[in-house]
Amino acid sequence: MTPPARCPAACRPWLALLCASLLCTTPAFAAGWATFTVDDSMSQVQAGTAQLRWRHALPSRNATNVLDATMDVRIVLNTSPWVGKPARIYMVMPALAQSSLSVQWTTSGLLQPGRLSGGQRQLVFSGVVPGARIEDTMRVTATTDAHDAASPPRVSFTFEIEVPS
Repeated sequence: MTPPARCPAACRPWLALLCASLLCTTPAFAAGWATFTVDDSMSQVQAGTAQLRWRHALPSRNATNVLDATMDVRIVLNTSPWVGKPARIYMVMPALAQSSLSVQWTTSGLLQPGRLSGGQRQLVFSGVVPGARIEDTMRVTATTDAHDAASPPRVSFTFEIEVPS
C-alpha cells in the first residue's frame, strides 16, 4: 500500500491562495442575497386550459380520488437586469386555502424539474445568468383530490431570483 500523497511545503501557499479565491467567488459565501420578482409575462400555456382527469378510470376499493391535469407551459423569464451575475431562481406557488393541489414538472432546457405544493417555492436555476432571457418548456402535471375539484383554485405561479447583495 502506498502512503497518501502530501503537498510539499512549496505548494502550500498556492493551495491557500486557491482556497481563499474560491471562497471569495462562490455565491454561497456572499454576505447576503437580495430577492426580486422575475417578469415572466411572456410565458404561456401551450394548449389552453388543461382538463382534470381521473387517475384511475375504474372505481375500486383501493383507488384514490385523485385527479390529474397535464399541460405544456412555455416559460420565458426576463433576466436582463442580472445577466452575468450568479443567481438562484425559484418557482413559487401561492398558499392555497384548504387545497390538496400539488404540481410537478419536467423541463427540456436550462430549468430544473421539481415539485410544489401551496405556499412553497422550488429552485429551478442556479448559476450565472446566461442572457437577457431564460426560456424553457415545462410539462406540468397538477394533482388534486376529487373533493377539491368542485371549485379548483386558479393558480398563478411566479418566479423569484436571488442575487448576491
